[in-house]
Amino acid sequence: MKKILTILLIAISLTSISQTTWNSLRDIPRNWIMVERDSIGYLVYDPCNGGTPMISIDSGYVSVYWRLDAPRKLVVNKFIKLTGRQSFFIDAADEFGNLELTATMKDKKQNLVLWAFDDHKWVMTPFENKDSFRLVDNPCPNEMKPEKQFLPVEY
Repeated sequence: MKKILTILLIAISLTSISQTTWNSLRDIPRNWIMVERDSIGYLVYDPCNGGTPMISIDSGYVSVYWRLDAPRKLVVNKFIKLTGRQSFFIDAADEFGNLELTATMKDKKQNLVLWAFDDHKWVMTPFENKDSFRLVDNPCPNEMKPEKQFLPVEY
């Protein structure tokens, strides 16, 4: 019985991770992590100074976690499915103003989504998918090491 339950839970989680169409805000994975690109491919980069940028969606809020700045938690005012249900638009606001975010599926195989807002373009993957990418850690234990340079966003 435990084996059947385990297989069922794995199947459900894999289905939600590989979701490529979004009909509502509930269909979207809750936590996203930024991936960078180098000459070998995409990777999750843990910087020396700050954290890896992330976006989370929870209970009518969208939170943007910057590399160095404090997270910004915004109230979702509007969610719109866009062409082919492989992209969506979120209008959200906080005390500092509105933020319009657009997310578009760019690579179904690697589960890469381009998030665009303000002047930012972040290639992201659901947090559950991060282990399928290389992890590059820049620990700088004693002194500040130069941050790594990555290729620009290709989408």
